[in-house]
Amino acid sequence: MRIRLAYKQCGPARYLGHLDVMRAFERAFRRAGLPLVYSRGFNPRPRMVFAAPLPLGFCGGQEYVDVELADTVDLEQLQEALNRTLPAGLEVFKARKVPDVTPALMSILNSARYTACGELSGEAQPERVRDAVAALMARGEVYVERETDKGLKKRDIRLGIRSLQVSVKDRSFMLIMELAAGSGGTVRPDEVLIALSELAGTPLEAVDVWRTALLSREGKVLWEC
Repeated sequence: MRIRLAYKQCGPARYLGHLDVMRAFERAFRRAGLPLVYSRGFNPRPRMVFAAPLPLGFCGGQEYVDVELADTVDLEQLQEALNRTLPAGLEVFKARKVPDVTPALMSILNSARYTACGELSGEAQPERVRDAVAALMARGEVYVERETDKGLKKRDIRLGIRSLQVSVKDRSFMLIMELAAGSGGTVRPDEVLIALSELAGTPLEAVDVWRTALLSREGKVLWEC
């Protein structure tokens, strides 16, 4: 039986790395007595495939994982059992059965939608933030530095910024971004904030960043794929 879980990752769980989240779900399944299917070989691992790692410090409101079970289980009871054993900040809120032939979540992921909220610093004017968004979207290239195994490397993220909207009220701003994600390349919301800060001439630091949707190439949320 293959099931798809939709879960939230927020609060203290926003500081869990992806490997920690994987271990947390594996432990939750074991403690709940749910029959996980394991891979074969020297180091068997549960057949559990996540859609995409959530960047450390960000919240996720629509995260997904596909899991293979050896037996049929009641999905409502499964959800309740997992939520009793998962650490604070991880919560399964939907579960459904998916056909075995359904493509892996990672293979159909194409983009992610984020909401970033923060406060304008110093003497920054709202108009400069709006102008920076327009200027960024009008550019053919937007370079940021990314840490790699070989040190800092410049990378053009412009093609990965699918859409970008901003609203400013008093000293608060909110950015809604749709950014490339998946095997074709990934753009992080903090990289967009860095690029906007340079164009606006003032730091834009988001105090709250949520990943609100994971989308396929057809624009569907992965839950429906």
